[in-house]
Amino acid sequence: MIMIILKKPEYENDDYLFRLELDNIPIGEAAVDFLKRVEPSSVEYYRAKRQAFMSQDMSPLIFERFVEGKPSLRALSELPALDSTIYTVACEKENGLYYQDLIEKVKRHLTSRPATRRCVVRLVNSFDKYFCSEILEPADVTCLSFIHYLQEGPKLVFRASDVKNELLVDILTVYEFFVKPVYNSNLKDLRLSVYSSTAQNVFSWDDFTSLLKTISVEGEA
Repeated sequence: MIMIILKKPEYENDDYLFRLELDNIPIGEAAVDFLKRVEPSSVEYYRAKRQAFMSQDMSPLIFERFVEGKPSLRALSELPALDSTIYTVACEKENGLYYQDLIEKVKRHLTSRPATRRCVVRLVNSFDKYFCSEILEPADVTCLSFIHYLQEGPKLVFRASDVKNELLVDILTVYEFFVKPVYNSNLKDLRLSVYSSTAQNVFSWDDFTSLLKTISVEGEA
C-alpha cells in the first residue's frame, strides 16, 4: 500500500507522522488473515480488542492473557474497568453521545459542511486523570487523544504510541470503528494521517512500516 513517512521517530519518545491510503485497509476476518501472514503473535490480541470495541466490554479480564510483553497493560490487575482503552466507550464518555449517534453526527457534519475544520472527536482524558494515574493510583488512560475528520481524510493524534506492541492493532481497530463508518465506500482518494507526540519501542519502526506496506485485501468480513 502507499505509505508516506513524513517524520520517523529517531529515539525513544520522539514523535512521528505518516500517511496511508484508505481504500485497502482490512477489517474483521480480512484483518485476521493479514495478521496471520505478517504478525501471527497479534492475531488473538486483535480479536480480543475488536470484540471489546464491538461489545463495549470494559472488563480487564479480557486482556489478562496479553499482559506479558505489553507495557500498556502493566497495571491491568489494578483497574476496575477499561473505560479509556476501549475507544468506543471512551468516545461516549468524553463527548456525551452514544457511539453510533456520534458516528452519525460526524457523517452528517462532513456532508453538510465539507470544508469544516471543526469536526473533532476527542478521547483524551483530563490532566487530572493523567496526573493521578502516575502519582496517586493506577487508572485507565487513553493513548489516542483525538480524531480530526476532514473532507480529504481523517487524522489520528496519539499522546503515546507503542510501535512494537500496539500501533498495528490500533490502526486496524480505529479504522474499522471510527474511519470506515464515517467515510463509507468513499475511500479511494482519501488519506489517513497518523501523528504521535511520543513513540515507544522505536527500534521496531522499520518492521512496522514494512508490515503496513504489505497490506492487500481480497475482501472484507
